[in-house]
Amino acid sequence: MKSILISTSSLWNCGDDFIREGIINLLNFKENINIIWWNRGYGISNSYANDLNVNLPLMSYFIVAGTPQWVYKNVRIYKYCLKHDIPFSLIGVGTKNLYKYHLNLLKKLARANLCEIALARDKMALEAFKDIGFKNIGLISDPAFFMKPIQNDRKDLNIIGWRKQFWPESADYSIIFYLKYYKSLIKKIKYYLLFEKLTNQKKREEYNNFFKYIFDEMDSPKLVVVHDNREIKEAEKLFGEGNVFYSTDYWKIFEIYSRSKTYIGSRIHGAIPSLIHGTPICLIYTSNKASVIETSKEIFEKHNTKIENMIKVKYWKKNDSNGIKYNDMGFNKVCKVKLNEAINIERDRIRNILKCQKELSNYIKS
Repeated sequence: MKSILISTSSLWNCGDDFIREGIINLLNFKENINIIWWNRGYGISNSYANDLNVNLPLMSYFIVAGTPQWVYKNVRIYKYCLKHDIPFSLIGVGTKNLYKYHLNLLKKLARANLCEIALARDKMALEAFKDIGFKNIGLISDPAFFMKPIQNDRKDLNIIGWRKQFWPESADYSIIFYLKYYKSLIKKIKYYLLFEKLTNQKKREEYNNFFKYIFDEMDSPKLVVVHDNREIKEAEKLFGEGNVFYSTDYWKIFEIYSRSKTYIGSRIHGAIPSLIHGTPICLIYTSNKASVIETSKEIFEKHNTKIENMIKVKYWKKNDSNGIKYNDMGFNKVCKVKLNEAINIERDRIRNILKCQKELSNYIKS
C-alpha cells in the first residue's frame, strides 16, 4: 500500500483544518492510498501516531498541506526526502522570511528535482519558490475555498470575526523573524515590552473599539466568532459573554459560517467559509497576509467572473474605520452564482495540473 505523509497543523486553529479539508477534496485520493497525518501544530510532540521515527520509513510521498509554516518544523522530513529520494509537493502554502539554512536545504531539494509541484497561495510565496529554484510553480486560491459547502437554509447570522491584533506575531514578517530567532532571552523580553508599550497598546484599543462599534450597529441575531481558545476571555470582555462562539470542533465553526448573512472581521478563514456559502465579506487586516484573499479574488476573476460586490479587503490604519462602513455591504446574488462557478473552474484546473504530475498522479483518482 502506498503511503502519503501529509504535514498539516490541526486542532488549535480551525483555519488550518479548513485548508486541509479543501486540499483533501482537491486531491481526491484513490481508495487504496494510506494517508498519514503529521501534525506540526504548536506544542505537539513527535510521539504515538505523530512519531516521525515510525512514519518516515512508511512514507512514499510527502505533501505539505497549506499554511505559512511549511519550512521550519518540516526540516527533518525534507532531509529524509533528500536522503531517500522521496518526491513531494507543496500545495497552497504561504511564506514568511526564511533562514539562510532553510534556503540552502530547499535549494538542494530543488536541484534534486524532488519537488514535483509548488503551488503558492500568495505572491510572496511564489517569489520564494522562484528564488529557491523550484521548477513547476504557480498560484492557487487559498485551498479552504475547495471545502464542500453545507446546504443550509438558515441564513440568519451577522458575524464578527474577531482576533487579537497588534501583537508582534501579527506585525511585519521581518519583525517576527527577528523576534523568533533573537538569541538573548533578556533582550528579547525587553524588546517585547518596548514594542507593546510604544506601538501595540494604542492601536489595539482603537481596533477593538472599532469592532465593538460595528458589533453594536449590527442587526440581531449576531455573533462574534473566535478561532483560538486564547481569544475567548478577551472577546467575552469586549462583546459580552453570550455573544462569543468558539469550538475545538472545526465543523461546528464551519456550520456557523454557513448561516452567515454578512461577515466583517479579521479572520481570513472566517471570510472564506462565509464566501463559499454565498455571504459577502469585509476583511479588515493589519498586515499583508490579507493578500491571500486578494490573490484568490484575482484568480477567480480571471475566469470571467466579477465578484467585487462580495469581497472587500481593507487594511486597518486608525480608528476612523479607514473608509469601512457597516451599511456598505451590498449583496449581489448573481455574484454568488458566479463565485461558485469560478471556484469549480479553479478546482478543476488545479486538479488537472496535479493529475499530470508523474508521481502524484499515482495517488489521485483519474
